[in-house]
Amino acid sequence: MSPFDDFLNKKNQYHFNRSWRIDAPIELIWNELINYKKWPAWCDGLERIEQLDQFDHLQKGNNIRSIWKGYLPYSISFDAVIKDFIQYSFLAFNVTGDLYGEGTCYFLSSHDNTTINFIWDVSPTKLWMKMSSPFARPVFIENHNHILEQAITGFARMIAQKSGSAILNNCANT
Repeated sequence: MSPFDDFLNKKNQYHFNRSWRIDAPIELIWNELINYKKWPAWCDGLERIEQLDQFDHLQKGNNIRSIWKGYLPYSISFDAVIKDFIQYSFLAFNVTGDLYGEGTCYFLSSHDNTTINFIWDVSPTKLWMKMSSPFARPVFIENHNHILEQAITGFARMIAQKSGSAILNNCANT
């Protein structure tokens, strides 16, 4: 890797750490989240999701491709490989494609509510995104936050329909 590539990669790292509490049992939350084929029904920013190996629900070793679009005039495509999976507790994955990095989701159950903590550490691989980052970084971050808010709001709405009582609470935003 050249020093210029190394410089661009370091300047283009994005770290997101978000938490939500949804007033619904962890079993319902978990089972709906691992059913990736249903994601397009509640996630407006998800243009397409593809199964890259044979499975029905997410589990360790699975590989899926997804294409995402926010309010900016481009889409992001990446493959995610599930690297760790602890039922009702933890999910970790690596991504490659238009983004490179990793994500983790922690789930914590307390009575009839579930807290989801999502950590996303990625950098873009498209040269135009790397080169425009010095002035476009805040716009990229806002676009990411827009997609994530649409997804979690849609997910909470779907859970509310299934449970009759889901309420979404943002716990943290960094």
